[in-house]
Amino acid sequence: QSLPLSRSWNRAYLMTGMELDNRWSVNARLWKRLPEGAASDDNPGINDSLGRGELSAFWNMDKDNTLGLTLRSSLSSSRRGSARLEWLQTLGTGLGGGKSNLRLHTQLFSGYGDSMVDFNRKRTVFSVGLSLVDF
Repeated sequence: QSLPLSRSWNRAYLMTGMELDNRWSVNARLWKRLPEGAASDDNPGINDSLGRGELSAFWNMDKDNTLGLTLRSSLSSSRRGSARLEWLQTLGTGLGGGKSNLRLHTQLFSGYGDSMVDFNRKRTVFSVGLSLVDF
């Protein structure tokens, strides 16, 4: 799309993670934006708003409930970043009485970069939805 709706952000990731007893998972990601020419760069300040790294932790409280926290930072003097708190709850039972993959997904987000459209605006958003597949 053309300005002001254009959102282009090609980047390379460095990522690591760990799990502990299928109860905890922690992931860290750093990224570097791939350079664009000044004439074709529609979003020159996107790193300062969407950040350069994030840390995520998820806790499987029991077989039906998971809590997650994701922190993102610009890793620069702009001090922009975001926090996302998530709760996932399994709904019902699956075929044959096993665990269902259907989950209620609630999320509270505060900061920059909730969406690519509003990447440079600070927002606080509460979301509710369904996750159809747990992976």
